[in-house]
Amino acid sequence: MKVDYHLHTARCGHAAGTMADYVAAAAAGGLKEIGFADHFPLELLGYTPQEQVNMAPGELAAYIAEVQWWQKKAPLPVRLGAEVDFLPGREKITAAVLAAYDFDYLIGSVHFLGDWDFTHPAYQERFQEVNIDRLYEQYFALIQQLAQSRLFQVVGHLDVIKKFAYFPRADWSLLVEETCQILKAGEICVEVNTAGWYAPAGEVYPGLSLLRRCRQLGIPVTLGSDAHRPQDVGRDLERALQLLAELGFREIATFAGGQCRLQPLVLNRS
Repeated sequence: MKVDYHLHTARCGHAAGTMADYVAAAAAGGLKEIGFADHFPLELLGYTPQEQVNMAPGELAAYIAEVQWWQKKAPLPVRLGAEVDFLPGREKITAAVLAAYDFDYLIGSVHFLGDWDFTHPAYQERFQEVNIDRLYEQYFALIQQLAQSRLFQVVGHLDVIKKFAYFPRADWSLLVEETCQILKAGEICVEVNTAGWYAPAGEVYPGLSLLRRCRQLGIPVTLGSDAHRPQDVGRDLERALQLLAELGFREIATFAGGQCRLQPLVLNRS
């Protein structure tokens, strides 16, 4: 099933295009279902980032209302989602804030290590100043906490720490195993995010070692383009589906009302 649950709009401050543009692109691309997942206002969680990387708090109500409007008017199913930063130590406030809204699904992501937005191009030089092996350990410790929090239905771009092509030198197979076991125990779905193919790392998020272990453990997967422009809606989803099929996945997770539903993985043979 060709779905795209990771769409941003201009509301998040670093993307382009309106919801109308994204809906039109999804319909033209033959997608079966989409979900908007703009960046949830960090300020509502008690954190103010250095750059505008999320919706302003005053935009949230309008964002939700607009998604709900498109749920009635779009030619395909539209789900209400949000991408929410996991901020260690702020789990209680995050849970309290999110409980006020009826999202179909929430993507939990890690973009910050302390105050460092390591995914932001403006700050990538800091990778040259740190121990990469230790950095991976710190990052995946947060991913593990994210899964254990049970605040989210989906973990976004699971290994985005590799975005700028800094890879660990040490064997990290034990870290992969430990992380996947915690993902399984946390009953969270893993997003297969095609934006990784267009990052300096040149690899899908997550990479093959993580995907293989997810498959072995029966961890469900879903799809996201992480589109920040309408022309990127659905980008390389067929490629991702083909990869998943080759790895032995047979189902794709969809979401409604906070519940995960597994659909058959179907390849386009045309």
